[in-house]
Amino acid sequence: MNNYLNHHLAIAIGNTRIKAVIWGSDRQILEEYAYTHVQLPVLEAKLADRDFADIAIASVVPELLTSWHELPQTKILKTADVPLRSLYATMGCDRALAAYGAGEIYGYPVLVIDAGTAITLTGIDADKALVGGAIVAGLRSQFAVLHKNTAILPDLLIPKTLPERWATDTNSAIQGGVAHILISGLQAYINDWRSQFPNSKVIITGGDGEHLGKWGLKVDIIDENLIFRGIRALYEFRSKALSQ
Repeated sequence: MNNYLNHHLAIAIGNTRIKAVIWGSDRQILEEYAYTHVQLPVLEAKLADRDFADIAIASVVPELLTSWHELPQTKILKTADVPLRSLYATMGCDRALAAYGAGEIYGYPVLVIDAGTAITLTGIDADKALVGGAIVAGLRSQFAVLHKNTAILPDLLIPKTLPERWATDTNSAIQGGVAHILISGLQAYINDWRSQFPNSKVIITGGDGEHLGKWGLKVDIIDENLIFRGIRALYEFRSKALSQ
């Protein structure tokens, strides 16, 4: 148990999945976990016999509580904790942390595209201030909504490769429509951002980021752990502030 007293646990609770990482004092991620909400007991069982130096939880599902929430070394992160300027009160802490992690690791200005249950875009300028962003339904959400809200349209999987633009059957029409319209819209946002901030990195994260990258979305970096890089950067920021 005591082998983990110098280790740090970070948990990100999203709309669909719970992700967790353990890192050591050298910034290296030692272990990674990802489960659905209903699988939370599996994650808790895996880590039940470990004590950590500190625990950080970032959640967009306030009603979902874990066994770590009430521990004295646990910090429940809020958007207001993130040292970026001009963040608005209703912005999700996941967006704020991912943007902060991207900027601290890859430099400012930065545009972050988080492709999860929702796809969010968050732009931060060179002064670490929010420029703005956008939110749209994610890939899986778009397919699910079509199936749920129509009488006969099927519930389809995300295609591994970019479908043809012009389809001759219903399944291909759904997959191609979602893929091409989404890619075109996101690319328009990226192009506009780059016209304002030509030296900015464009970084994609989230569970469906790899799909968008393979489909030809023009980004600089794919990094699935941006939110955890933000949590780590926030931990170091707070430690430095306390030591001064």
